[in-house]
Amino acid sequence: MQRSTIAADYQGIARPVSIMAKDFQPGSQTGWHSHVRHQMLYAVSGLMTAQTERGSWIVPAGFALWIVCGTNHNIEMPGAVSMRTVYVSGDSSTHLPQECCVFDVSELLKATVLALLDEPLLYDREGRGGHLEALLLDEISQASATPFSLPMPRDARLARLCRTLADDPGVDLDLDAWADRIAMSRRTLTRHFRAQTGLSFAAWRRRLRLLEAASLCAQGEALSKVCARLGYQSLSSFRAMARREFGTAVDF
Repeated sequence: MQRSTIAADYQGIARPVSIMAKDFQPGSQTGWHSHVRHQMLYAVSGLMTAQTERGSWIVPAGFALWIVCGTNHNIEMPGAVSMRTVYVSGDSSTHLPQECCVFDVSELLKATVLALLDEPLLYDREGRGGHLEALLLDEISQASATPFSLPMPRDARLARLCRTLADDPGVDLDLDAWADRIAMSRRTLTRHFRAQTGLSFAAWRRRLRLLEAASLCAQGEALSKVCARLGYQSLSSFRAMARREFGTAVDF
């Protein structure tokens, strides 16, 4: 029997873990919504971008986004995406991530997701399905977060600055100019920005540009044009910066 591709059908299943397989066409998006269960969105192929009120993330192939239950979010697919969504009941484990994050899907976690997908929705918790459930939850709890996130500051003026940059990541203003725009001293901006995001303003802007570049490249745009749009004169310098930030996880 073919599984449903409607997320609502998986929220009330009488098992701690349920898995949905779904493919998306380029340009698809889920629209803003939330679920009563935690989610692990695993990108088997393609690249996804995600937004919540607290930040943005990219999810390259081979990685997964953890979304805490009740979090309002929107997922966009710049290109074609094959996704496996693991829904986890909120009381399944106290060791699961407590905030949204992107993590690398280990070979063991990948194999466990695919194996549990082959089990009945109402799998036998005393048999193979139950063993896979326990292994899957343990692997998620052991996963390490990646730097594919872009946290949003809580301060209204800083949030407005970030939204302006997000609308045009290539805009070339220095820190003093941004401080003047939002009527905040350079020192105050610097201190509050790091305290609320965990990143310096310069690091946040670099990461924004990398997330934008990953999304545009997933839509088929040439990297040379992407770099020019984001204010980079050299492909080599952009690639070097991407390797410093993301390692080899995102291939530009």
